[in-house]
Formats: sequence, C-alpha cells, structure tokens
Amino acid sequence: MQPSGAVKVWDLPLRIWHWAFAACMAGLLCTGLSGDLSLLGWHMRLGAVMVGLLLFRLLWGLWGGIHARWRGYAPSLRQFLAHFRGGRVDDPHTAPGRLLAIGFIALAAVQAATGLFANDDIFTEGPLARSVSDALSDRMTWVHNRVFMALIALVAVHLAAHAVYAAKRDPTPLAMFTGRKPAAVQPTANHWLRAALTAAVAATAVVAGGLMR
Repeated sequence: MQPSGAVKVWDLPLRIWHWAFAACMAGLLCTGLSGDLSLLGWHMRLGAVMVGLLLFRLLWGLWGGIHARWRGYAPSLRQFLAHFRGGRVDDPHTAPGRLLAIGFIALAAVQAATGLFANDDIFTEGPLARSVSDALSDRMTWVHNRVFMALIALVAVHLAAHAVYAAKRDPTPLAMFTGRKPAAVQPTANHWLRAALTAAVAATAVVAGGLMR
C-alpha cells in the first residue's frame, strides 16, 4: 500500500477508452439530433463503434487495470455521505463517481442495444431491425428516442461536478488526463497486451455481428 500521495490509478487503456467513449457519445448526439438525414449513416457507424467500446469496457472491468475492475464500483452509502460531508476517502473512485460511471455505461448500453433494432419507418433502420418483428422494432425505437435525454442529463451532472472540483482546485478532473490521483492504493499497470486482445475481441464481435455497415 502506498502513502496518500498522487499515484497512478487509471491505466492508459482506460483513459483512451474514456475519451473515445466521450467523443463517440458526442458524435452520436450530434448526428442523431441534427435533423439532417444525410448524417444517419454516420450515426449508425458511430453506434457500432459504441457497441465495441461498451464491450471493451465490460471486459476491461473483469481483467483490466486493478482500479478499472468492477469490484471497485460497488456503491457505498457511507462513502457517498462522507463525500458530501467533505471527508477524504482514499479510493480512486468517488462514491458519486461510481454511480455516475455505472449510469453512463448502463444507459449507453440500452441506447446502443435499442438502436440496433430501431427504425424510422422511412429511410433508416438499425442493422438488426429485420431480425425482430415490426412491433418489437417499434418498441425499441420508442426507447431509443427517449433514453438519450437521460444521457444528456448525466453529461450535465458530470460536467457540473468537474466544474465544482476545478473551482475547489481538486485534482480529480485531471485524473483522466494524467492517470494520477491522491489515494492510498496500489498503483495500476497498463497491461498493453491484455488491452490489445480485449480490443480485438470487441472489434471482432462488432464485425461478426454485422453491425458495421
């Protein structure tokens, strides 16, 4: 166990994933909400990329960097309350941050999954829309056209939280750039070979599933 100095808590593959996830989500929101039908092809391609990113993260949570693993995301009411009372918790994850991360991944998974089966009844349909009944595809479309609002709300909460951290000169907003954060934990390794194999598995699943058109 290290003393409570700044240690490497986020491995580089996770940080690359984080920014790729953010960029992909921004692209999906822009192409999906623009009203420009010519962008829907890009919207679906980005949707396939999002599926790959989510698969990578789900797997990385099993065997990635030690602080990226799902066992570190268990919610704790005690730590959640301690966070807002200003108490320091020597953990890479803030308690609200755990809930936000889980919420992002869960909602993005619902949005991506329903998008695969969605249709607009005119020009565009998801790559798997014809594998289900029209009624089920319509239900998936209904969900897909609403979940994005919850994702936008989470983005707003996330950005507002980091604005507060920045105002308090808290190093948390920099952690996804530097990988380092004050915490009394073991530093993580990058596990490049493991990351490459995980990315290959995720990409293969997307291509084999016929999601990338």
